[in-house]
Amino acid sequence: MSKQMLVLVKEIDAIRITMYEFSKKVDNLSDPLLVQLSQLLDEKLNTYNEVCSAA
Repeated sequence: MSKQMLVLVKEIDAIRITMYEFSKKVDNLSDPLLVQLSQLLDEKLNTYNEVCSAA
């Protein structure tokens, strides 16, 4: 696994954990911060898939 992939995996895990912890503290899952985190997670997952496809 390349260094870029390892960094992406760590970032993806951190975003997921942050989303989970934050979702326990809000009543509305459409909270703007959760939406932003979700979009960031999508971007990171797309990047990860591109890196995997190129390898």
